[in-house]
Amino acid sequence: MSGPAPRVSREALLRYLDAIRDLLQADVTRHLLTITMVTAMHPDFVERKLAAILSADVAGYSRLMANDEVATVRALQAAREHIAVFVRQHRGRVVDSPGDNLLAEFPSALDATRCAIEVQRVLRARNADVPSERRLEFRVGLHLGDVMFDGDRIYGEGINIAARLESLAEPGGVCLSGPVWEQVRHKLVIGTEDLGEQTVKNIPDPVRVYRIRLQSGEDARADSDTGRLAPPWPGRPDVAVLVVPAAWVFYVAIVFEILFMISPFALYYYAAYAPALNLLHRSSWTAWLTDFVLPHFSYTSSHLLDALPELGLPLVLLGIGLFIVGFAQVYWTKVRGHGLVTGGLYAVARHPQYLGLAITGLGTFVVWPRVLVLIMYVTMLFLYGLLASWEEARCLEKFGGAYREYTSRTGMFFPWPLPRVIPWPAVGPRRTLATVSLYVVTVAATVGLGYWLRDYALTHLSAYYAEDMAVLSPARLTGAELRAAVRVAMSAAEIRQRIESGRRGALIVYVLPEEWQIADLPLDSASAERQTETDRGHHVPLDFDRVHYRVLVTRARTHDPEVRGPAIVKKAYGRDPIVVVGVNIQKAEITGIETPPPHVRWGDISTPLF
Repeated sequence: MSGPAPRVSREALLRYLDAIRDLLQADVTRHLLTITMVTAMHPDFVERKLAAILSADVAGYSRLMANDEVATVRALQAAREHIAVFVRQHRGRVVDSPGDNLLAEFPSALDATRCAIEVQRVLRARNADVPSERRLEFRVGLHLGDVMFDGDRIYGEGINIAARLESLAEPGGVCLSGPVWEQVRHKLVIGTEDLGEQTVKNIPDPVRVYRIRLQSGEDARADSDTGRLAPPWPGRPDVAVLVVPAAWVFYVAIVFEILFMISPFALYYYAAYAPALNLLHRSSWTAWLTDFVLPHFSYTSSHLLDALPELGLPLVLLGIGLFIVGFAQVYWTKVRGHGLVTGGLYAVARHPQYLGLAITGLGTFVVWPRVLVLIMYVTMLFLYGLLASWEEARCLEKFGGAYREYTSRTGMFFPWPLPRVIPWPAVGPRRTLATVSLYVVTVAATVGLGYWLRDYALTHLSAYYAEDMAVLSPARLTGAELRAAVRVAMSAAEIRQRIESGRRGALIVYVLPEEWQIADLPLDSASAERQTETDRGHHVPLDFDRVHYRVLVTRARTHDPEVRGPAIVKKAYGRDPIVVVGVNIQKAEITGIETPPPHVRWGDISTPLF
């Protein structure tokens, strides 16, 4: 007998459905976890790809470490850096570098082979002048095979094969597996030796091995699209390839202007040189580079400032002498085969040649103290420091402990080693960033010091300033003499008319003894009779007549039309001559009015203002 079906409440039904949902969620989660674990454990789910593997290690590493640990580690670090550069140049990636080993992977066998050949060729050239017992020689093995990737790491039998091939290579040599050889045999013209099938440790099947004959002279000459090799020794070797020429370019730029200033060819030189400097004058952002920071033709009330120009030529000669003696000492030792040079000048400093060049550069700056020359000089000093550091790394590799002992007792550029005040990164991007930062800060500080000296010099000139006029004298005149000469010159209506007829702007007025002649001021044309009586236009007797003067009125060239007072000289990058007035301050009369040449005898070029 059947009764009516029991009624299920709404709440009970909802609880039942929630329980079913929870069971389904747990089941799905369990299945997802199972799939994830299988994916992680099953080899078919590991990321794989075909890659060319390069394995390299140092031959005789333990012996090298036993002989000199510090020099060996430094040489190994430097070699790794440079090999890493080659790897990147060939589209590769350094995977690991434990101990003395380096492991890299490449997208193609051709890239890996090229990289290996170039590395060994450069290392061989670098080791040419290193004693055999100090040489850091790598053995390289290459294989093409399937590898597994786990983040940045790689695994697989292909890595083991490359490592075994590396052990078959000679110091400084390269061994290829059969798969690599098949990929490059028609793409690179290289001499090889077939070593046949080789049974190697922990690899079940024999491996066909080929040895590259690097000494054949045919290595790495590729087809038209691949025959170009990288420069010999990237990274620090760029010092030899790029920094050495750059250093000489900067050095020549500093001294070139000086040499022509004192030579009969100055006129022709400035005709070509003027556009380059005048180009800087077009913008206020670059016009300051042509400023002079020390007096060039003016006498001051400071004996130190007046003595500086006299030091220029002796410094140049001293620097050249040090350079020649150091150069001769090094190459005489090389010719005689005596090895490390530690005597003579090198007993005083480890790099007397660079010290000599630095002194020569300082002398030329003192003679021609332009801001641009100052920046070039600081840049030159940094380049010399880089060159010196590079040379010392080479000497440590070549001479080991003997050179380290020499550096401990002899300063780099001075007779005593300087203490290291700032900890400096050893290698890598941090060192590069630190060096660039130090260079920028040093240049900024040096230029700031230069402008401080400029302001100091201006306060010691014979000068006075009005709102729209700066009055200077290259001679030591009193304020009364300056004002009297200008007052007499400006008293003539013709002079005022000439000044007012031209463009508006501040004036720079020069007051000179009548017999003085200064080539840096546009006073007389080159054909004037006065010119033949002077030494290249410079004639500045100190026992001059203090009654008769010439007053040169010029219009300041400046990017600030509202400039006033002392700032007229500070912000001017040139001047346009207006009139030359002869005056007798005792009788308060004008003795002559002349139209000056439009510019100095070298052309329209930036010359010193004081």
